[in-house]
Amino acid sequence: MIRDEELQQNALEVGDYLKQGLLELQNQHSLIGDVRGLGLFIGIEFVRDPETLEPADSEAAQIVERMKERCVLLSTDGPYHNVIKIKPPLVFSKADADLLISSLDCVLKDNFSNV
Repeated sequence: MIRDEELQQNALEVGDYLKQGLLELQNQHSLIGDVRGLGLFIGIEFVRDPETLEPADSEAAQIVERMKERCVLLSTDGPYHNVIKIKPPLVFSKADADLLISSLDCVLKDNFSNV
């Protein structure tokens, strides 16, 4: 099924698409310190200060909760729990990526517009 439905290729293409959308959000929201990953396994690092890179752990936890309210399930990771990891199924689509990106943008604007 993975081969027949070209799910590996989908993961690569949709992952690149998602990562690009998240990088665009990084330009709009200083709370996003870094976006990294490969394929559909992506991490978004949240920092309080782009210069000092102080981890934004409580903010990341709040974002996870707000995204859950929007039916988008994410979790935190990393030694400081300030990285939100995205690890959707291989059938994740560009429409799903758009929903995740727009939801995250709304959460950041609604809760952290002054950050």
